[in-house]
Amino acid sequence: MNRKLLIAEDEADMRRLIRLHLQKKGYQIMEATDGEDAINQINTSVDLVLLDIMMPKWSGLEVCERIRQKVDCPIVFISAASDEMTRIKALSLGGDDFIAKPFSLEELTLKIEAIFNMQARFLDSYEKEKRKHIMVDELEVDLLSRQISYKNKPIPFTKKEYELLVLLLSSPKQVFTKEQIYDHISGIDGIGSLQSVVEHVKNIRHKLGEVNYKYDYLQTVWGIGYQWKNH
Repeated sequence: MNRKLLIAEDEADMRRLIRLHLQKKGYQIMEATDGEDAINQINTSVDLVLLDIMMPKWSGLEVCERIRQKVDCPIVFISAASDEMTRIKALSLGGDDFIAKPFSLEELTLKIEAIFNMQARFLDSYEKEKRKHIMVDELEVDLLSRQISYKNKPIPFTKKEYELLVLLLSSPKQVFTKEQIYDHISGIDGIGSLQSVVEHVKNIRHKLGEVNYKYDYLQTVWGIGYQWKNH
């Protein structure tokens, strides 16, 4: 995926050097010549902003504040004003990194790549964590321990009841036929019948009722099967 970067820098030569270098690295480049131009160009398609501090119209610090009101993309400050107080101010306003002029273009590239790599690791960790749990109105499925609970109170489902309920919860609103459900859960011990699916659903509803689960999301689709339908 080609990342889109916005370079907000009023010095044309500096802007050109950064643009040519990053384009060679495969990035799509947008350019802003002052603070107002940067604000006008920022949108959700921008993946990262390289932001000078000392710019006409609005300073980079003001631009950073305004960007944070619109989008949450990473911001890397590039500035000759690199004293400690300026760095602290820039990062406290929402900047993700700060690189002082003059700087190496390779160092700049590494900082950009480090930010994107960190984002990727976070998203990967988030997706892995999501795959461990299913949560629907305080009904929680821990896919690692194979435990289902409501308001932190465990519900004693059998293996087949657990497999059936997880199947429905994993694909809300999808209608599963009794045959599909039977094929899914019969792999546990290889015995049973289509009528057993009806009994499992009945038991699931009963156990949910015992813990006062007030939502009637486990729906019968007459003549077909069942679905988990959030109202």
